[in-house]
Amino acid sequence: MFVHEFITGGGWPPGDLPFGLADEAAAMLQAILADFRAWGAVRTLTTLDARLAHRTLPADEVVQVAPGQYQAVFSALLAHSDAALLIAPETEGHLARISAWVEAAGKPLLSSSAAAVAIAGDKAACYECFRQAGLPTPLTRRARFAEAPQVAREMGYPLVIKPLDGVGCEGVCLVNGPAELSEALAVVRCATPHEAILLQSFIPGSHASVSLLVAQGQAVPLSLNGQEIAVGCPFTYRGGVVPLAHPLRARAFAVAQAAVGLLPGLRGYVGVDLVLTQEEAWLLEINPRLTTSYIGLRQVAPFNLAQAIWDAACRGVLPGSVALRGRVRFSKDGRWTMEGRDRIG
Repeated sequence: MFVHEFITGGGWPPGDLPFGLADEAAAMLQAILADFRAWGAVRTLTTLDARLAHRTLPADEVVQVAPGQYQAVFSALLAHSDAALLIAPETEGHLARISAWVEAAGKPLLSSSAAAVAIAGDKAACYECFRQAGLPTPLTRRARFAEAPQVAREMGYPLVIKPLDGVGCEGVCLVNGPAELSEALAVVRCATPHEAILLQSFIPGSHASVSLLVAQGQAVPLSLNGQEIAVGCPFTYRGGVVPLAHPLRARAFAVAQAAVGLLPGLRGYVGVDLVLTQEEAWLLEINPRLTTSYIGLRQVAPFNLAQAIWDAACRGVLPGSVALRGRVRFSKDGRWTMEGRDRIG
């Protein structure tokens, strides 16, 4: 089983690694590898960027990747594997590209198809899918940098400005009025190579996500997760809680299930980001891969999540009702740390 994470696994170009993203990526990789080891039914193989040679990973085999060797090593290890699970940012098509490599090699993919990733990774395309399906989602406009002031005037403030693709809160900014727009555009420009960006109506509420398992067009929600996000320019992700107690939990599950049903090819673990108000669960985007909530969810899930992903992706089998066995808070403060677990039934 080839379990591969792009940022820590050799895919990042020469130079400094984005250590904030790398910490999150390493935490997810560590967690899924530990779950495969606990399951004990597969032998795992992974890669590690030579710049992170000091890290240890709970895989059966870890292959270091030096700069310039990434695609060759990826292809060689994939050829010796029976299946693959991929974690990567959607930024600049990274996840879609390596997913296509697995598909071209004819190997089973435990994560989403390249086609599904390409749509989910394009936030403008995702918005159109949500809008056409009549799902609740903030008003969103695509615009070039030069057009942003005019589009912002037409939409009205406050607004959120963000890259067309990306991961986490990278380049996401709140703009309360025209005086703040130039600074926000400068932040977004540093976060994206594209000339177009998204402007989105700001909806105040609780930042949340739904973790789901997806198989053959069907989806089972596993948890509603809280996201601790400092809203500003840019937004900052600080951690979260699994599960989140909220009166709109059932509505959030229904909206998330409807959203993933719009994209054929979603497979295995999928996350859906939302904002919860008192009246509605507003869709933001689909993450067609493991998300950081996984590191908390695995602590309270009533079954091994790696095995559940395998069953969903390879056998088309989804769990029934899911009763979580506690609550976990996790925070990002230089490194990922679990803050505690409470039994809740």
